[in-house]
Amino acid sequence: MIAYSWEHDGLRKRPTLWEALKLSTERHKAIALTGGGGKTSVMFRLADELADMGKTVIVTTTTHIFHPPGRNVVETDCSEGAAKRLESNGSVLVVGVPAADGKLKSLPLTEAARLKELADVLLYEADGAKRLPIKVPKDGEPVILECTDVVIGCMGLDCIGGELEEFCFRTEQAAELLGLQKGPDGHYSHRITCGDAAKILTSESGTRKLVGERDYRVVMNKADNEEFIAKAVRIAGDMERLHPVPCAVSCFLRGDHL
Repeated sequence: MIAYSWEHDGLRKRPTLWEALKLSTERHKAIALTGGGGKTSVMFRLADELADMGKTVIVTTTTHIFHPPGRNVVETDCSEGAAKRLESNGSVLVVGVPAADGKLKSLPLTEAARLKELADVLLYEADGAKRLPIKVPKDGEPVILECTDVVIGCMGLDCIGGELEEFCFRTEQAAELLGLQKGPDGHYSHRITCGDAAKILTSESGTRKLVGERDYRVVMNKADNEEFIAKAVRIAGDMERLHPVPCAVSCFLRGDHL
């Protein structure tokens, strides 16, 4: 992964996603990931970068995540069990309760909050999006722990230009946020624009929901061609006018393309 930060007049390549997001191990010890596409990839990328920095990390969820292959996983509903495993098994530990379909679900929220005290940084997914690139939450979403220091909202750039009903999770909530009406056929005939994405990412009814006074960051994923990079720049500029927020762009495109 190549990481860029938005710097008012364009994108700047950064050594790590952690740096691109302007995060601090002193200030940001509990990090929630919300929104659409790429949350899991971003979460484990940050976990591995922190491990390279010599930090201990616990990865978990307040909803559901897939059981990650090749990772050090402890299946428990108790923070004490996680503490013992982290002490003896490396710097990144995934913690969760076994669930159906090969998934892990949240510990009781009081136990999940205690995980913050066991490692240098706690990373957790607080939202589900059914693998769709953008999301507008419904009532009860996301599930943010009180101890959270920063929320990172994620979006996949492949939603831009796609039909709302196909690419956005929680279509009804998105339509309400964007002020859309159904057509005579009972469907929303609307393609997602860069302006729509900026509004969703910065709205307190969208990806910024329940952030409150906490720090907020945005990651736009899948900037893997020139067209998507240009869209990321446009969205970042729109967000700067709506609600300025540190913003990173992740990319797997190699070479001097900017």
